Amino acid sequence: MKVDILFFASLRELFEEDKIKINVDDDMSSPEELLQYLAKNHKGPWFELLQKRKNIRVAINHNIEDWDSSLSDGDELAFLPPITGG
Repeated sequence: MKVDILFFASLRELFEEDKIKINVDDDMSSPEELLQYLAKNHKGPWFELLQKRKNIRVAINHNIEDWDSSLSDGDELAFLPPITGG
């Protein structure tokens, strides 16, 4: 399954890019499972994102979803950090 992952604001800085394409096993059926897998196997910024997970929202194909929502081939997954202003 192929998924486009988008990063915004502080997460874009953490990953040093705003979009990546990733191939994952079909059993990575939710953003939660995908993040757990990436944090375990790729560490680095994925592990940091996992640590911040409770403050991060996810969107699938431009719709805010729950962490256990289903992912499908070709989906666009966005990680959305809290918005701050000033």
